[in-house]
Amino acid sequence: LCCERETASQGEMPPRHFHRRGPRGPGPGAVLVAATAGAVAGAAIAGSRRRPHRVHHRYADRVVVVQHGAERRVTLICPAGLAPGMVMELVVDGQPFFATIPGGVAPGMQFTVIVPAVAPVAPVAAVAPPAFVPAAAIVSDNHGTWMRTRYETLKGAEAAWSRLSLFYASVLFVQTRTGTFTAFKDYGTGAAVAAIKKRFHHEFLHELFPEFPSHPPPVQAALVTPPTYPAAPAAPPPVVETILEPLPTPPSAPPAYADDDLPPASGAPPPAYGA
Repeated sequence: LCCERETASQGEMPPRHFHRRGPRGPGPGAVLVAATAGAVAGAAIAGSRRRPHRVHHRYADRVVVVQHGAERRVTLICPAGLAPGMVMELVVDGQPFFATIPGGVAPGMQFTVIVPAVAPVAPVAAVAPPAFVPAAAIVSDNHGTWMRTRYETLKGAEAAWSRLSLFYASVLFVQTRTGTFTAFKDYGTGAAVAAIKKRFHHEFLHELFPEFPSHPPPVQAALVTPPTYPAAPAAPPPVVETILEPLPTPPSAPPAYADDDLPPASGAPPPAYGA
């Protein structure tokens, strides 16, 4: 404000004193404008990947990256209810960061946070195991003339199988994932097919496929002899105590007489008669 004073000549009215707005200087309300929403606070602060002991707020608004590179700069708006010194969590490109609200920032004001760029983790492509391609062989017995052929693929063996003659026995063997060979197709009598299988495993397998054993050695189970224990002593026979009781004395019977009418002999007791 400029202050002007008019000079008055002698005998005139006293000078007037008045104020007017000058060309410079803030007007009323200039301080309030600095605290309105959208105002940007001082220098940028650094964000951290390390989670602090306490987080006061999780920033849910959209994070705007204003500068890309090794150090990205993001602009945030201080949420309501937070004050300088409080920590809030924000997510940038799927990675969590933590920023402390700097001093002089009020709710609604903008401030800048520097977050380091996180190198993207390149996905590791799963290495698929090599496809299993089984080898195969065809053995035929043409009435005593033996023929055997090795094939690197089962497809080639099946193509040759379809051209075989029906006048002799043949067996198509195919390799399994464990390295052994099994009969996949056969033609002929049971005895002829069994003879082909036996000779293949004992002779032709090693001839056609030297990298495989002619026949797996038999697995002998370990014989475990059970331990012997001494026999328990025989128990003594039970003792039976026999108690003999005296036999009862039979009552004396009256003497028998040959004739009841004859008197008893001399010295013989008289007969007992009932009352």
